[in-house]
Amino acid sequence: MTVAAPVTGAKAAPAVGMGRTAVLGAIGTAGIVVGSLLGGQSFETHLPGAWFFGMPGGALGWMGTNSTLPPVISLALVFGGLILLTRVWLGFLRVLKANEGFPVKRVVLVVMVWAVPLLLAPPLFSRDVYTYAAQGEMVSHHINPYSYGPSVLGATPFNTMADTVWSNAASPYGPTFLTLDGVVDQASGHQELADLVLLRLLEVAGIALMVAATPTLARSLKRDPAHSVLLGAGSPLVLLSLLAGDHNDALMVGLLVAGLAVAKRFGTVPGVMLCALAAGVKSPAVLGVLFLGWVWPGPDAPTRRRIGHTTLAGLIALGTLEAMALISGTGWGWVRTTTTADASFTGVTPVNVLARGASVLSHIVQVPLSTMDFRPVFSVLGLLIAVYVGYRMLLRSPRDGVVCCLGITLLVLALLGPIVWAWYVTWGVVVLAPAAAGRLRTALIVISTFWAFAGVTSVHGVYMRLLHTSVLTDLLLLAALLALALMPLGQFASSARPQLPRLRPRPGDDSASRGPLLGDGVLSGAGAST
Repeated sequence: MTVAAPVTGAKAAPAVGMGRTAVLGAIGTAGIVVGSLLGGQSFETHLPGAWFFGMPGGALGWMGTNSTLPPVISLALVFGGLILLTRVWLGFLRVLKANEGFPVKRVVLVVMVWAVPLLLAPPLFSRDVYTYAAQGEMVSHHINPYSYGPSVLGATPFNTMADTVWSNAASPYGPTFLTLDGVVDQASGHQELADLVLLRLLEVAGIALMVAATPTLARSLKRDPAHSVLLGAGSPLVLLSLLAGDHNDALMVGLLVAGLAVAKRFGTVPGVMLCALAAGVKSPAVLGVLFLGWVWPGPDAPTRRRIGHTTLAGLIALGTLEAMALISGTGWGWVRTTTTADASFTGVTPVNVLARGASVLSHIVQVPLSTMDFRPVFSVLGLLIAVYVGYRMLLRSPRDGVVCCLGITLLVLALLGPIVWAWYVTWGVVVLAPAAAGRLRTALIVISTFWAFAGVTSVHGVYMRLLHTSVLTDLLLLAALLALALMPLGQFASSARPQLPRLRPRPGDDSASRGPLLGDGVLSGAGAST
């Protein structure tokens, strides 16, 4: 199926081969899934009963391996599939950039086809969803997750499938998520597999919120909605880390961008409430409340008035979170446990890379210090830089817009935090997508692509696998991946089609009068009315 617009001008652009785009992307995600199943515990939990297939003792259980090193064929399929998916995504982005006005629904349909293999697959690249299920089981039995870890459940599937790193750790998640987590567990009848399916659907709902909210923000910033949806919610990073990985960051980011869109369409107060609900999933979303409150009084308001409106926004958020805390019955314990995840360690975190480099340098100059000696120093430095960037973005937000300034703040916070996982990077990527143009768009594509690859497996595990295979095998693998990265895909037709017209406001569109505006890149309010 090829889609093109009627002739509206002289400039020609290639027609989009929708069928080929959808099929090639789906082949990529299917390759990732098959490779992950063959890789066993390198890519998925690989414990008996952890999913409907691909686990020991069950359907297709023979495919996986308990080795910590993935087979070469597994690496070929996972990274080959990701290369293919990324190339298709980049090609689609390029065509949409040249053809503004492409139907958003068609982009969403293509991404949905890409997502089908990931929806059917077991949780990939992370075991966090099993911890979510355990915490939901705790909430449904009135056990406070802020006081106990999943180990309190004893020898049950909910505890044994959760990552041992978090078995005795209190939950860092807010009352919004724990309330939904408990409801999901009860709806599943306290059955592990049913619980996992419902949790995945919860993350799908979060991605759906991103898809629904992004066009509103893009139009208000005079950006192309279809391109913005594909750049953010339709990226390989989001599909692999939030959908395949089943991370609750999908719900947090979905509620956050929905709050920004609602603030634009209907007013600041409901937008602040949605951002507060997002903060009730994970705490970084509270920045949405801060930025909305700061721009609430308008672009030319004095600082004193901004502080007053920000305080009011904070009180609205506190009231919203208090209501969720009462509903969940867990209280405000998450405030003291929100940094629990910082106890883990990843080699690709910028802070850790710098600490490792400093350690190597210290050995060279004969003052040997370990990476862990330097890590606290660089962690504090990274957070101080993130705070400074956030402060500058807050001051600029009345002029440059909430979407751009908040997105940059979230991205810097994720990248310079003590610990970075691929799904953390989605905070800034999805929020920035509606505002991305020029160098910012290029930066988002580069960051999304890097973290999509970095997030699928342990860099150390890949290195050790290559080290333990023959040089010839390694060269054949690299040659195959390089060939896949360079060979023509025939994704798009070569026939010329006219460029679609740029978006224009619809006659009689009065949405600008309903709430804060993002015209000319600025989200401003119309006073403190509620």
